[in-house]
Amino acid sequence: MKAIAWTLALSLGVLLTVPLALVLFVTTLATRAVAMNTCTPPASAIGLPQPGSPRQASLHNPPTEIPAAVLALYEAAATRYGLPWTLLAAVGMEETNHGRNNATSSAGARGLMQFMPATFASYGVDGNGDGGAVITDDADSIHSAANYLVASGALLGPDGVRKALFAYNHALWYVNDVLYYAAAYSGGDVAENPCVTDDTDTTGTPLTGTGPATDAVNAALRWLGTRYSWGGGTPSGPSTGICCSPGGQDGRVVTGFDCSGLVLYAYAQIGIRLPHLAHDITYNSGGQVIPRDFAQMRPGDVIGFSYTPGGRVFHAGIYMGDGRMVNSDGSGVSLDALTTGYYSRLVWRVVRFVG
Repeated sequence: MKAIAWTLALSLGVLLTVPLALVLFVTTLATRAVAMNTCTPPASAIGLPQPGSPRQASLHNPPTEIPAAVLALYEAAATRYGLPWTLLAAVGMEETNHGRNNATSSAGARGLMQFMPATFASYGVDGNGDGGAVITDDADSIHSAANYLVASGALLGPDGVRKALFAYNHALWYVNDVLYYAAAYSGGDVAENPCVTDDTDTTGTPLTGTGPATDAVNAALRWLGTRYSWGGGTPSGPSTGICCSPGGQDGRVVTGFDCSGLVLYAYAQIGIRLPHLAHDITYNSGGQVIPRDFAQMRPGDVIGFSYTPGGRVFHAGIYMGDGRMVNSDGSGVSLDALTTGYYSRLVWRVVRFVG
């Protein structure tokens, strides 16, 4: 909704003489410069189009955990209006990080979903059953966003979704940001870490000591620096993967590991067979669930990451002690910090396969 001023400018005739291609070109130049995208989201939610380019906020702001109360509002509004909840969550992430940054914008947009007051006057609805529509009420804001998207064509297939998002904010990067976040929150069917993080390290030394858990960690550490390959990794080591990741990587031409491929390889070296899917490794393979507590975690524990409590696990790594894990992410097989940064902000499921 931050671009409603654009619509007002059109109504005043300010931009009527400017070619659309030039408007989009200038808009692109005006966006903040960002590093080359190293993120690839999991597969999109059913019925939603894949994200494209350009993108802006999602290049440097990874999706965050959704507060339980806000998630319930997304789900309720999605049910009411027939939308994927991930689409509403994606708008909420893009606009205010699910209400964490919901101050009134410089353009005057307000509330969790950042409505302009004039737009809310037309599309605002009662989302909490109290008989009124209040722009700063989270339930009303989310339900009103769903109402606006449906009114703008979001139920008319992938093209309708794109048109509805463009109506919500008149920028192509905005449409692709939202679709990126929706894809990430959907969880997907193949595990992949969406980002190369600032804490990535491709150097390390083997753990000392003996035992199967240590052996599993050291098996993974032997491959530090190996490239990431979508679908890559077998019980025997790195391999070519499959085609293709949502970001377009063709694993068939890269020898390496994806996240679950590295985990299944490491555990195969100690005689434990695991599936090639992060969610199944952490939910459906019989491991003992361990609290998210470094005092109780041990080297060799497998950590699965999701965006919501009980949500689909999209990435996995092997804990190696000292608040770090070995994993295969966008930078390949590397070590990443768990105490700060990207992974510290996600929901964890920790499982133990050996004592």
